[in-house]
Amino acid sequence: MKNLLLIGSYLLAFIINLIPSIKHPDSTISIFNLLVTILFIVLLLVYSKKEGKILRVFSIFGIISGVIVFGITTFEHAMIGNGILDAIASIHFPFYLTFITPLFGINMLFDLSYGFYSLWISLFYGVLFALTVYFKKY
Repeated sequence: MKNLLLIGSYLLAFIINLIPSIKHPDSTISIFNLLVTILFIVLLLVYSKKEGKILRVFSIFGIISGVIVFGITTFEHAMIGNGILDAIASIHFPFYLTFITPLFGINMLFDLSYGFYSLWISLFYGVLFALTVYFKKY
């Protein structure tokens, strides 16, 4: 029950940022996307002190997903045409949608490709993981 605000902000950020994250760079990211993303980030940082174990696992998957999406998008041009490599490339979409899309509004400031943006988001998840570990000790 105490995580309801965090879950609600995740769902709101996911729904608001879904279409811009899928259609990037063809769609525009509005200030509303940015504000919803900032709200979700602030709540993640606030809950890092309270809900360490849940956010630790979430942030580990966020780090892994950012690196996977970046790695696959980096080599995507070499994978086209090979059936096995195309199947591997399709793995990154669930990771991208689950962990990168809710934070996509910040890309309004940077306008990066989704591969590089995913790498930056994995750094944010790394900071979130470090905060949860730090607050666990104290």
